[in-house]
Amino acid sequence: MNIDPLIRGPIDPHAIFVIRWVAVAGQLAALLFTYSILKFELPLLPAIAVISSSAIVNLWHIHAAQRRRLYQQANFLELGFDVIQIAALLYLTGGLLNPFSILILAPVVVSAAVLRQKSTLLLVGLVAVSVSFLALSYHPLDWGQPVDFPFLYLTGLWLALIISSCFIGGYTWWVASSARRISSALADAKLALVEEQQSRAIGALATSAAHKLGSPLNTITVIAHELSHDITPDHPIYEDITLLSAEIERCRVILSEIDSHTSLKSLETESPESIITLIEEIIYSRLSPTQTNFKLVYNRGKSIPVVRRRPELVHALENLLQNADEFSAHDVMVNIEWTAIDLHIDIVDDGPGFTRVTLARAGQPWNSTRAGQKGHRGLGLFIARSLLESIGGSISFANDNLGGGKVGIMLPRESIS
Repeated sequence: MNIDPLIRGPIDPHAIFVIRWVAVAGQLAALLFTYSILKFELPLLPAIAVISSSAIVNLWHIHAAQRRRLYQQANFLELGFDVIQIAALLYLTGGLLNPFSILILAPVVVSAAVLRQKSTLLLVGLVAVSVSFLALSYHPLDWGQPVDFPFLYLTGLWLALIISSCFIGGYTWWVASSARRISSALADAKLALVEEQQSRAIGALATSAAHKLGSPLNTITVIAHELSHDITPDHPIYEDITLLSAEIERCRVILSEIDSHTSLKSLETESPESIITLIEEIIYSRLSPTQTNFKLVYNRGKSIPVVRRRPELVHALENLLQNADEFSAHDVMVNIEWTAIDLHIDIVDDGPGFTRVTLARAGQPWNSTRAGQKGHRGLGLFIARSLLESIGGSISFANDNLGGGKVGIMLPRESIS
C-alpha cells in the first residue's frame, strides 16, 4: 500500500518556519504603524507580548527541527497555537472589526495543504470558537469618533469568517489531496520505468556474462574430454574427471538458458525491433487476453517501422491496450499506419465507448467511470498521455463510428527509432 509522505510523514520545517517569521514581522509592523502613525490607543505591551510568544515558538521550532523533522501532531499543535495567537492579538486590537481579522484563516489554509483531514477539521473548529469569542468580547478600537456597527453587520462578519474557514479549508484540502494523488501515481509510473530499466540492464549483463564465459568453458570441456580418454576407469581420478565433465555440461545448459531468455540489448542502445513485434509482445506476453480478440491491421507491403523498446512507449501502449481489453465486448482492432516522419496507432474497441462527460475530460486525472472501484483511480489514460508526451508523442480520444472507444497515438519516428 502506498503511503503519501505529505499525509503520513514529516513536513519540511523550513516552510512553516519562514511563514511564521513573516507573520511575526507583519504583525509587529502593523501594530507599530497603527500605534505610532495612526495614533490609535492600543494596549501596546500586551500586544507585543503576544507577538513575542510567536517568535519564541519559532525559536523552539528551529531547535526541534535541528534534531528531527516535525511530524503531524507537532505541526497541528503549532498551527493551533497560531490560531490562538492571532485570536489573542485580535482581541487586543478591535476583535472582528480589525481589518486584519481575515488572517485568522491562514493556519487553516496551511493545515489543509499539508495535514490530515481530521487535523484540518479540528483547526476549523478552533477558528469557529475563536471567532465566536471575538464577536462577543474584545478590546474596542478608538476610531476618534463615535462608530456604531449594526448587530446585523457583526453577525454577518462572524458568519462570513466561519463559512470562509470551512470553504477555504475544504477546497484547499481537496486541491492538495488531488495533487498528492497525481504525484503518487506519476511516481508509481516512474518507478515502473526504473524497474524495467534495471531489469533489462541485469538481463543484458547476464547475457554478456554468458557469452564471455562460453569460450573458457569450451576450453575446459576440450581438456576434460582429452583427460577422460587418457585415463582408464581404474585410475584414482577417473571418477573426478567424470564428475567434472558432468558439471561442465550442467554449466553449458545454464548458460544456454540465460542466453535464450535474455538478449544483449540494453535500454537505450538495443537494436530496434518491429513495432508490430512490440505490440504483439505486449498483448500476448503482458496482457494475456482470454476473452478478447486482438486484430492488428497494417500495410504488409510496406517496410514496417522499427522502434527502440523505450519503457515510456511500452508502458503507455500497455495501459491503452489493457484499457481497450477491459472495455471491449469481444474485439479490439489496432490499426497501424506510418509515414517517413510519423507513426500512427489507432486502438479501437467494440465496447460502449466513452461517455460524453468522460470524453470531454479524456486524458485528465480522475476521469473514469470506474474510479474508486477495485483500485481504479481514473489515472490510466492520464499516465499514458504523460508518458507519450514525454517522448514527443501525442494522444487523442474519440468514439468510433460503430460505437466503441477509439484512442489515437501519434509518435515522431525520430524519437522512437
